[in-house]
Amino acid sequence: MSDSFLLREATRDDLLVMLENYNDAVLTSAATFDLVPIDIGTRKKWSDEHDIHYPLVTAESHGVVAGYCCISPFSKKTGYSKTVELSVYVHRRYREQGIGTALVKDMIMRARRLGYHAIVSSISGSNYESEKLHRKLGFELRGYMKHLGYKFGEWQDVALYELIL
Repeated sequence: MSDSFLLREATRDDLLVMLENYNDAVLTSAATFDLVPIDIGTRKKWSDEHDIHYPLVTAESHGVVAGYCCISPFSKKTGYSKTVELSVYVHRRYREQGIGTALVKDMIMRARRLGYHAIVSSISGSNYESEKLHRKLGFELRGYMKHLGYKFGEWQDVALYELIL
């Protein structure tokens, strides 16, 4: 936590702002491979998949949701049940304020408490800030896949990071 932002559980009231944050990333970065903005119905379904086993946390700055972080199942196959995938989005207006670091640290703590064994993150090769954040928090590069996604008229590489808890 910081004087300038507060971490808290996401609520249904946050969905519209989280959707705006996500759609900003869709339109301006390769942080996601969605190519067109998603609608509120899609975001509601996504939100419904998060519960006490798969938390969804926001960072609120001066009453505005500046970013969010969640863990989701890595795979539906039962043998992967102790591995989760991390997603973190901080709106570009709020970057470089420690929000991403605080969100991921909080989610690592929650994942440990929930008994997960590993957290993985797939990061586009052009998302250097996210790679830097993950390395700073102990994630290790496990693989690098060339030309995995196509966005903005270019093939995008994807790095796979892992943190063993």
